[in-house]
Parts: sequence; C-alpha cells; structure tokens
Amino acid sequence: MRKDWIRTEEEKQLRQLVKLAREQKKTNSLLNDQQSLITLPTALRKKRRLMIKPTSQELVDNPIYQISLFGSNYILHDNDRILLNNINNAYQLVAAKSDYSYTNQFTSSSSLLQFMNNESIMHESLIHFFKSIPEFKQLDINDQIILIKSNFNNIIHLHYMIMRNFQDRSDIGKHMSKWINEDFHYEMTRTHRYFYRFMNYPLLLKLTLIVFIFSVNLSASWNMNQFYEYKNKRILLEFQNFYTTILWRYLNYLFVEKEAVKAMEIIVMQILRYQLLMVTMTDSVRQSSDSDQFHSLMKSIFGLV
Repeated sequence: MRKDWIRTEEEKQLRQLVKLAREQKKTNSLLNDQQSLITLPTALRKKRRLMIKPTSQELVDNPIYQISLFGSNYILHDNDRILLNNINNAYQLVAAKSDYSYTNQFTSSSSLLQFMNNESIMHESLIHFFKSIPEFKQLDINDQIILIKSNFNNIIHLHYMIMRNFQDRSDIGKHMSKWINEDFHYEMTRTHRYFYRFMNYPLLLKLTLIVFIFSVNLSASWNMNQFYEYKNKRILLEFQNFYTTILWRYLNYLFVEKEAVKAMEIIVMQILRYQLLMVTMTDSVRQSSDSDQFHSLMKSIFGLV
C-alpha cells in the first residue's frame, strides 16, 4: 500500500475526530445533569442508562482521581464518573491476572519467533479487557474478530505503556534493529514519548484504547485484496462516537480547553504514526522464515492466515 494512500485516510480520520471534539465543545456549555446525553442518539442514550448501572460492587469500589487534582474547566457528571470507574477497574482486573515477567527475559540470542510468541500474552490480555466492555461484548463475534485484526497493531502500544508504567525498553532496541531495521525502534520510541505527557493519567489511555478498537476505516490493510464485511458498521460508528464524546469530556475535565484540543490531536496523530510503523513491521514479520511457527493469534493479527 502506498503511503500517500494511507495518509489520505489518516487525514480523513483526523478531521472526523477533531470535528467531533469541536462540536462537543460547543454543546458543553448547554449541558446540565438532565441534558448530559443530548448529543447522543436516542437508542444509545437508553442503552447507556443500562450500561452505567454497576454489575457488581467491585466495579465501583475504587474511585477515580479526586477532582481537586485537576483543572476546573469541566465537571464530570456522576454517570461519566461511574463509566470511567468501570473502565479503570475492568482494566485493573485484567492487569492483575496477567504475568508480564517474560518482557525482561530477552537475550542477545532471542529470535523474532520468541518475541512474537511471547507478545501474544499481551495481546490476549487486551482482548480480555475489550470483552469486559459492554458495547464490544454485544457485537456479533465476526465483527469482534475483524476489529481485533484491523486495529490491534495500531493500539497495542498504549497497552504496553500502561503495563510498563511508561518505562522505555532500551534492551529491545538492538533486537528490533536486527529483526526489522535500524530506524524502527528509534521511531517507535519517539512515538511512545508523545504519550508520556499523559503518564499521570493512565485512565486517559485506557479510554483511548476503547475509542480506537471501534475504528472501521483507520487501518492500512495488510492485504489489498482483502475487504472486511462488518455485520453492522453503523453501530460500530455509534459506539466510537459515544466513547469519543466521553474522551473529549474527560480531556476537558483534565485540561483547559486549548490543552484538551492539543491532547486530542496528539492522540490521533500518534495512533496514525503507529499505523505506518506497523506496516513496516508487518512486512518484516511476513518475510520471516519462522512465520509458520508463530502463535495463532499473532498469525491472525499480522495477516499470516
């Protein structure tokens, strides 16, 4: 796929999300406790009322950060706070049950095959997180699979950063230079560091993960002859718009208006940068002589099956 084609899609996606953010900004001044869902479709408003009801006491026990820690540009409504609590706690449950000790076991003799198979653990844990999100869980299984295949390579890096507490993996650089090319790790680290400004707000990245898992036109396909057929693309777009609205409200809660707009631009542009980098990695993975021995999940995500 030519990069100028990819960038055309990137620009469309950026315009779409920034436009939504600006429209939401205009409506924020009109919102109150009764009107907080005014910009959402009727069906989605009804569904949200059901979704935000705690399914267990465990989901809302751990409060999000105290409001005194943030700016006063926007006050979150109770429903928003419950939703964010549920997202945060669902992620913490996944993290608590996963063993990432393998990330410190690579040696100079480690192969791309070993790396890929070990990384399947991280991918599986992120799948478990998405399966705890009501909207994702209610999708047709075919659509769930397509979303994972299409979007995981673009967003898995946010999951890595949260799990590693925003620490660089300098040890992996020499391996990536050998497996991919010399510039790959440098560019990947450079992209990571754009997100490091959010290290005090990991919930922001957890919410971003949900926004982008519902993307239907962001990914550069690994096979130009492959066309995914979603069962219900309209509902995917509704879900993404819903969570983008929540993301925008949360950004305005954390930051003043100018910084919220800048944060949205950074998030979108760096996800698109990950996309281009993963096109490079996918090309290398597909040329690997050991690709037939990769974990089945990694084969699927990298288009080897």
